[in-house]
Amino acid sequence: MRRRDFVQRLPVVGSGFLLGASSLSLTSCGGVAYLVPVAAPGRLVIGTAELGPGAEAFLQGPDMSRPVYMRRAASGEITALLASCTHNGCQPTPLGDRLVCPCHGSEFSFDGAVLQGPAERPLTRYEVTEADGQVTVWLEGRGA
Repeated sequence: MRRRDFVQRLPVVGSGFLLGASSLSLTSCGGVAYLVPVAAPGRLVIGTAELGPGAEAFLQGPDMSRPVYMRRAASGEITALLASCTHNGCQPTPLGDRLVCPCHGSEFSFDGAVLQGPAERPLTRYEVTEADGQVTVWLEGRGA
């Protein structure tokens, strides 16, 4: 079952979910949180508190075949990368100090650069802004 289908079928039991929360958080097998952001045309938005110092998460918006991997470095800089290997489209996952594709072993730095092939192109990187308690990933027209 795809993550999106799973999230859409999650039952809401009692008061387990707070009304008005900006996103839902799940955890992947590798321990990286999956956040369901507030989706707006061309962007994904989460609360600043959801991505603290040294934190990482996958954001899965509606109609996205692969999530966006977000990471806040110790310096406070936030990067957002499309988690789709440029070799064959598999989803790389964080492993140590890099993202590793489970299909053919491509490795990428946290800024999206290829460290090891067979991928030859970097991961798509998105502009990220932080203001008014929100982190915004700009998907349309701002990917690199």
